[in-house]
Amino acid sequence: MFAFDKKDSYTFSFTSPDELRLYMERNGYHIPFSKDISLLAGQVQVKAPDGSIKTLKNTLATHPMEGCDAETDGSPSALTKRRYARFSGSGTALVWAEAISVTPEARTSDHQMMFTEKNADAFRALVDDVKKNDAFFVAQLTHSGRFAKNSDTPHALFATRSAPFEKVRPQDIDVPIVSDDYLDSLPEKYAKAAKIAEDAGFDAIDVKACHQYLLDELLSAHTREGKYGGSFENRAKLMLDCFDAVRSVLKPSTVLASRLSLSDMIEYPYGFAVAEEKPVTPDLTETKKLLEILTAKGLSLVNMTMGSPYFNPHVNRPYNRGAYEPPEHPLVGLERMIDGCAEIQKTFPDLVMIGTGYSYLREFAPYVAAGALKENAAKMIGFGRMAFAYDTFAKDMIAGKTDPRKVCIACSKCAELKKRSLHTGCPIRDQEIYLPLYREHCMNQK
Repeated sequence: MFAFDKKDSYTFSFTSPDELRLYMERNGYHIPFSKDISLLAGQVQVKAPDGSIKTLKNTLATHPMEGCDAETDGSPSALTKRRYARFSGSGTALVWAEAISVTPEARTSDHQMMFTEKNADAFRALVDDVKKNDAFFVAQLTHSGRFAKNSDTPHALFATRSAPFEKVRPQDIDVPIVSDDYLDSLPEKYAKAAKIAEDAGFDAIDVKACHQYLLDELLSAHTREGKYGGSFENRAKLMLDCFDAVRSVLKPSTVLASRLSLSDMIEYPYGFAVAEEKPVTPDLTETKKLLEILTAKGLSLVNMTMGSPYFNPHVNRPYNRGAYEPPEHPLVGLERMIDGCAEIQKTFPDLVMIGTGYSYLREFAPYVAAGALKENAAKMIGFGRMAFAYDTFAKDMIAGKTDPRKVCIACSKCAELKKRSLHTGCPIRDQEIYLPLYREHCMNQK
């Protein structure tokens, strides 16, 4: 296996797809690769609970990328609409909307989107714009939990104690965890938001459980007491209750989805789906157990991820520049996510799994994406940072004309904007909006 030199993570000097392929082979990376990029243009079929089939025009998707640019009432702003016009206009078959809060106190900022009865018309207009580009549109329902930060709540809403997070943020030690009564109230709020989303025209509803947001944090709540902690059944209870509540109010023709952390990659007992004996090592036993239950309830679409961008961002978005030097080569992280997605895809062949992490590969991403599709490691390939940077990436990838002057360069500048709750996009490739913000708020800042 390649002996990792930290400096190597800051270089990406491949000049051809063959050079990348040979590098991966010679250094022991088992990462799929294919030059048959026609696979990217293949159609994908997604099943709704009533058995009806939705046919997606290709295998490429846009990941949920929070822009921190909504109006204070939670409705999409002009800048939000601009982003989604770029996302849907990129040529992807599927656009997965960013985190949309189900309740005011759960927002990550006063500019996170949120579903309410009063702003339903604004979401209908957003959906109409996306549908003009023939994109399947997924609404992501979320409760930010540990990462809630807004004018409606005096502190974050922790689901459980987390020694790894509190080591980094000792001020969190004295923040109380939310009560069982509070958690009991959430399924109804998820259901209400889901109905607003469906009425607005979204094709699928995502009950989100990833990145240590509330439902995912509860999946890892081994140390929490009471009915929402300890056993797997208790830790999965709210996720399943919210899923059931959402399903109960939707039409049978609306697809049920989830953006799901296959593994938190946070040491046991503070992470979901990690090995007890091997620190920060994925163990997908409970992930499969959860998916067995959810697929029986109608889940058919999963956008997979791992880790948390707030704690170990190198896991779910391998980068060249970031907040810290990663402890592994970025290709190690990409290999882990491809393997994890493949394990779930092959265990649940009827699920449409969307793979993650491919933006790191820049103009060579289509070849690894095609390899993953060929090996049934996923049914769709998603791009997040790439979608921020490259407004026609899907069209160009399918045409075999990916432009190296437009691709994401994994510099993490979009993440720096997000960290500061600023309007978030690509300061390198979409300079008109985001470069001035980056210069003012991020350059020369600690």
